[in-house]
Amino acid sequence: MVPDFALRIQSMLRAMREVIMPAIAADQRLALDQAAILVGNLKLMAEQCENLYQYELVELRESAVLVRALLAAVEAQQDGVIAAAAEVLARAAPIAELPIPPQASVALLTKELKIAADGLLQVCLKIGSPTARAAAGALVMAQSQTQIARERRWFKAAGFELEPDKMPPLDEVLT
Repeated sequence: MVPDFALRIQSMLRAMREVIMPAIAADQRLALDQAAILVGNLKLMAEQCENLYQYELVELRESAVLVRALLAAVEAQQDGVIAAAAEVLARAAPIAELPIPPQASVALLTKELKIAADGLLQVCLKIGSPTARAAAGALVMAQSQTQIARERRWFKAAGFELEPDKMPPLDEVLT
């Protein structure tokens, strides 16, 4: 049996806490600090490894929704940015519906959708009506709030949140 990532990360954490860190002399502050940074990163990885794929898929789905809404807000249908966004959206839509697409495909399409959303926003701001510009801004701000909330929860284990107990469960922000 090959241990999964979660088990391997837990083994590394245990080794760092129980063997390596106690073996570092107290006067070796840099080594102790670096070991603590390593432990913190391993804790993050332990929490995230089981959900990384889901995280990418949620981003893909949200980016597709944003591009679809921005396409509806943009009025100049002949622009190359619009055609490119529609094309990447057409490629992303079937994957966003699949229960288990390849992670690399999800990550690449998410990146392409974000680029498409940026292009659509630029077009909307440049040539869109005031109503279209306002709608595009509102769409981007709403999606950004969701993304920021998810990212803050994603890194909760790093210990930087002032009120971590008030944050929603990871499963909730990934649905």
